[in-house]
Amino acid sequence: MPQIIAFLGASGGCGHAALVAALAAGHTCIALCRVPSKLDDLAAQYPETLIVKAGNAHNVADVVPCLVHDGSLVHAISFSIGNKPDMQSMKFADPQVCQKGMKTLLEALATLRRDWALEGNPLVCAISTTGISNERDVPLLFVPFYRFVLATPHADKKVMEDILTASSERFVFVRPSLLVDGDSADKKIRIGVEDVRAGKLESKEVGYTISRDAVGRWIFHNLLDRAEQDSGYEGKAVTLTW
Repeated sequence: MPQIIAFLGASGGCGHAALVAALAAGHTCIALCRVPSKLDDLAAQYPETLIVKAGNAHNVADVVPCLVHDGSLVHAISFSIGNKPDMQSMKFADPQVCQKGMKTLLEALATLRRDWALEGNPLVCAISTTGISNERDVPLLFVPFYRFVLATPHADKKVMEDILTASSERFVFVRPSLLVDGDSADKKIRIGVEDVRAGKLESKEVGYTISRDAVGRWIFHNLLDRAEQDSGYEGKAVTLTW
């Protein structure tokens, strides 16, 4: 069944890979970008099914139109906003980028239900990270790097998870291992699952890396493509690693 999918953070990385897969499958996609020209090539390739809107994921007024199509709420939301460190200072431009984005998304959904009288429960697929679970889910060799170098963005991801977990929305957190460029479609993806509300680890996988493209494809095929069905992962955090 064709889906209407909103993308917050689709100009690169995992979100972009998920967007490409969704468009190739024939779904209608609404992407919010601060720099819409980054999606010009895709927009030219899919002029009828890709809707690109200019705006900021921290602005409710910008997010609201991305969650509606033909008077109805979208079926799913891919949330993959984040930022990269300045490689010289190793500081992040916005240490709270994910938690602010999630608060904005939830406020936008509340606005649409309250002021627009829209009904529906879109599945929110949020990119998180390994290294924030109560159980060690990264190799011992990576522990110092995660604990010190990535402490700021990981703290932000943890707050983001807590905010969405405390809401009444349908959600899945995707926690990839260290993300790398390039791809290897033939590599098997190993999956660990944690019930975040119950605080229960259902299965554990520990790995070093996985590509952004592999994560994006997995998100599309296992979550976004079947947003109205029970994937078995709702309310859980899914670890993805090679």
